[in-house]
Amino acid sequence: MTAPTHSPFHQRLMHALRSWRRRAAERRRSRDDLRHLAGMSDHELRDLGIGRSEAAGVFDRHRY
Repeated sequence: MTAPTHSPFHQRLMHALRSWRRRAAERRRSRDDLRHLAGMSDHELRDLGIGRSEAAGVFDRHRY
């Protein structure tokens, strides 16, 4: 017995849902990382080579 094949619409829908789920997970991870950076001291941020005002830009740069 062979597995049923899915219609092109079903395949596109599943691809879109997986893509949405992946992007949502990435946004959640970025938000958590930014929250972590916001909780760090200025000294700790300088050790990482970024200033407090640059913290949000670290994640925007890698978004696209």
